[in-house]
Amino acid sequence: MKKTRYPISVSEKKSPVTRFDIIAIAVIMAAYSFIALYNLGDMAAPESSEVITRRSTTIDLGESRTISEINFFLGEKHLHDNCTLEIGLSDNPNIIDNTFVVSSGSVFAWNTQVINESARYITLSAPEDEIPVRELAVRGAENQIIPVVSGSALFDEQSLIPEHISFRNSTYFDEIYHARTGYEFLHKISVYEWTHPPLGKIFIAAGIKLFGMNPFGWRIAGTMFGIFMIPIIYIFSKRIFKHSWLSAVTCLLFTFDFMHFAQTRIATIDVYVTFFIILMYYYMYKYYAMNFYDTPFKKTLIPLALSGLFMGLGIACKWTGIYAASGLAVIFLITIFYRRLREYYAARANPRGETNGIKHQHIINSFIPLTIKTILFCLIFFIAVPLIIYIAAYIPFMRCNNTGFAGIIKNQTDMYTYHGHTVLNSTHSYSSRWYEWPIMARPIWYFSGTVSPKIKEGISSFGNPAVWWVGIAAFIYMVYLAAFKKDKNALFLVIAYMAQLIWWMPITRLTFIYHYFPCVPFIVLMIGYSILCLYKKYPSLKNISFVYTGIVILLFAMFYPVLSGMPVSVQYVKTFLKWFSSWVLI
Repeated sequence: MKKTRYPISVSEKKSPVTRFDIIAIAVIMAAYSFIALYNLGDMAAPESSEVITRRSTTIDLGESRTISEINFFLGEKHLHDNCTLEIGLSDNPNIIDNTFVVSSGSVFAWNTQVINESARYITLSAPEDEIPVRELAVRGAENQIIPVVSGSALFDEQSLIPEHISFRNSTYFDEIYHARTGYEFLHKISVYEWTHPPLGKIFIAAGIKLFGMNPFGWRIAGTMFGIFMIPIIYIFSKRIFKHSWLSAVTCLLFTFDFMHFAQTRIATIDVYVTFFIILMYYYMYKYYAMNFYDTPFKKTLIPLALSGLFMGLGIACKWTGIYAASGLAVIFLITIFYRRLREYYAARANPRGETNGIKHQHIINSFIPLTIKTILFCLIFFIAVPLIIYIAAYIPFMRCNNTGFAGIIKNQTDMYTYHGHTVLNSTHSYSSRWYEWPIMARPIWYFSGTVSPKIKEGISSFGNPAVWWVGIAAFIYMVYLAAFKKDKNALFLVIAYMAQLIWWMPITRLTFIYHYFPCVPFIVLMIGYSILCLYKKYPSLKNISFVYTGIVILLFAMFYPVLSGMPVSVQYVKTFLKWFSSWVLI
């Protein structure tokens, strides 16, 4: 039969997973797992607590002692202006000579009140609200712990008092909200953090359930999600690029991106939505690369179903999953109403023809019924299924807040009000706008600690310069390929990347560079595809890409201290890491 000159595509052949792929994934995962899990956080924290009330709790040191400071580990309530802890000092149990009012203190963290006074008796009271305190440390003039003989829960876990308060033994940044909520879910306490959907905090709760309410417990789930992003990125890139060596390169670029490391080791929810965004786009790409004329129709529905499933899980973690969903919709519409429709008209132009084994009459007869069935199927898996997942994720929320379905509805309006109005005029020292993210104008500074005047600790989240800055050039190249070469892979990657970014452009509320995290998987995929396209013209680029990967890993090693909280020389950071004045790293 006569073949048509019109464009009729066929399903892309899947590149098989080879022994090299399995070994590469295993080695990269093992190496990264060691780095990610090392020094993640203490696996023990004070558990028993004494509830401080209006009635004073008195501590007798036995004799008058010089007190430099008092460290206390708070439970599930934080201190603020309307919930204060009063620390009284005296040498007479019936008279308080001096009182310190502590109005700031983080949950599940060691907090410090500087004293620098002498006293025998310490009294604790909470005038406004009951405050669970899990452990107390009284430090003397030489910063040593003053032993206290007491049957109180305040002094029953003294072995857990840290020599140095840091992220290793306390919550930091937004962990004070999300780790706390995970604990509240487990103990059916009224939920404090309600500004995001519950699923991400349920994952945090699972880690706490397994390992306890300690830093390792509330961080392990996110870290494991970060580890399992690695094989997904590898398989995703292998499906697009068809080259194992390039998949390994791309996977290493993602593995050793700074934000991938820092953002998955903190107990916040961005890691979960990003994980599911990668999966929802992976399965949409599988559909995008299919043609329902040369593939059993039911088989084409499987990747759509999985894409919709992971989309639902992503949105149930954070509303930014909706941004990603818009990109899925665009890709789906392009697939059905651009590519398939063009093929339909191409077939009608030559109804007796055949292309690549596909009879044109089959296309003519199948297009409308298969399109209708596909759309109806998508209504189920991209609307009904995500809605069910989203509502199901609220079960712990409803149990904790003793509310029904009306509570879910109210929470949606509350979240919208909070993000759309409440924080509209808020400010933060380390906030940044969307156009500053790719160039890393303002990293977000999560944690800072001082070991000595010359040694400090810091945790910042931003990108690997060799990845993010090269990613800008890769994005421009992808736009060129999509617009002028009609490259469908480049088009897919541009849409996937922009879907995560474009919605932030009109937003004027407080934003941070970590909002760019869902873009990172597509940055490395765009770089990988750029290497592939150039490699076809310039084969020597393969060796250059290996050198480039080495530079990425070297930069990760250089910046590791300020990504992990490792004690580091202030001079080293100033000399080698502080590339711009806006970078605050320790």
